[in-house]
Amino acid sequence: MTKLFSISILCCFSIGLLTPAIAETSVNTNAAAEADTTNESSVQAASDTLSEEATAEIDTLLTSAHFDDKTADLSPEPNSEKWGWTDDKRKDVKDKLNECANNMDGWFGEPEPEKPARASLRLVLDTRWANDPKMGSDVTVEPRVRGRLRLPVLEERFSLIIGDEDLDDDTFLKQSAAGDTDQAATNRQDRLVNTRQTRDDNASLALRWSRFDDEIEKQLGVKTDVDLGVRSVDDIYVKISVDKNWYEGDRLTVSNDNFYRYGLDSKHYVRGGLTLKYGSDANRFINNRTTIRYRNRDDEESTDWGNDLRQVHYMGNEKQLAYGISTSGYFDTDKKLLNSYGPAISYRQPVWREWLYVQTELNYYNDKTEDKDHFLSALLRMEALF
Repeated sequence: MTKLFSISILCCFSIGLLTPAIAETSVNTNAAAEADTTNESSVQAASDTLSEEATAEIDTLLTSAHFDDKTADLSPEPNSEKWGWTDDKRKDVKDKLNECANNMDGWFGEPEPEKPARASLRLVLDTRWANDPKMGSDVTVEPRVRGRLRLPVLEERFSLIIGDEDLDDDTFLKQSAAGDTDQAATNRQDRLVNTRQTRDDNASLALRWSRFDDEIEKQLGVKTDVDLGVRSVDDIYVKISVDKNWYEGDRLTVSNDNFYRYGLDSKHYVRGGLTLKYGSDANRFINNRTTIRYRNRDDEESTDWGNDLRQVHYMGNEKQLAYGISTSGYFDTDKKLLNSYGPAISYRQPVWREWLYVQTELNYYNDKTEDKDHFLSALLRMEALF
C-alpha cells in the first residue's frame, strides 16, 4: 500500500507539472503573434489581480458548506492579451445570466441601478474510473451544474438556487459516507452517461430564504437558510440548514453544519458535519471532517458515518494538493460499523484560463458490506466558473 500511495502522489504531481507547461506553451504561442512589449507590465498586473481574486473564490468554494458567489466574476480584463473567443463566449453567458437575474428581480419591485441582481454558475464534468473487483473496470461520465441568482429587491434575503446540491458539499474530492460511495454509484450504471441519474441530480430548483434576524444570528454566530423547492423533477421538498462557527483561533478553527430535508418522495434526510482545521499557515493545514447521515427512503431507514482527514497545501497560482485517509461505516446492525477505509490524493489547478479548472483524485478504498477488497478508482473533474 505504501508503494501504491507513493505512486499516487507522483502521478498527481506529474499532472500538476505537465498541465501548466502545456497551458503556458499555448498562451505563449498566441501572445507571440500579437505581442506588444509596451503593455507587458499592465498585462502582468492584471494577471496578478486575477490570481488573487480567483484564489479567494476557490477558497470560498472549498471552505463553505453552501455555494457562495461573492467573487465569482473572474473574467480576464478586456484589454488583456489573453482575451479570446472563449472569454467572449463566457462573458456572453455571464451577461445573459445577470440579465435573467435582473428581470426576475423586477418581478418583486423596482430594482436599484446601484444594486443590480447577480448570477453565478458552476459547470462540472466528472469522469470516474473504477477497477471494481466484482464488476470489472468501468468508466462513467457525469455532467453537473450548480447556480445561484441573488435578488436585491428582496433585501438580499432571497436567492434562487438551481442544480446539483451535492456540489455544495465537495469540500475536497473524497469518498462519500458508507452506503453511497462514488464506486457504488458507478457500479449501478450500465452505460457511459446515466442520463436519468444526471437529470435527477441536476433537476433541482429552490427559493432560498437567508438571514431570519441579523442581530440574533450575529450574537449566536449562526447562519440559517431555508430552501423550498423541487428535486429530481417531481420531489417537492423543504430544507432547513444551520451552520455555526464554534471556535476560531490562531491555529484551530471548529465549525459545524447541519441540515434537515423532507421531500414528498425522498422523505426524511438529516446530515450533520463537524470540521476541524488546524494550522498556523493558511497555505498549509490539516482538515478533518466528520459527517453523520440519516435517511428514510421508501420506509427503509439507514444511518451511516464518514470521516475524511486531509493534509492540504496551497502552492500558489491557485494550485491545491490534498492527501490523507478516508474511513466510513454504518450504525445499522446488519452492516459493518467500519465498512471502508483507504488513502486518497487529489490535485487541483486552473488550466488555460483563470476560470477553468482541472482536478484529479486517486483513491484505494474497500467495501466490506459488498465483500470488495481494496481497489483503485480515480476521478477527473473539469470545472468552469461563470
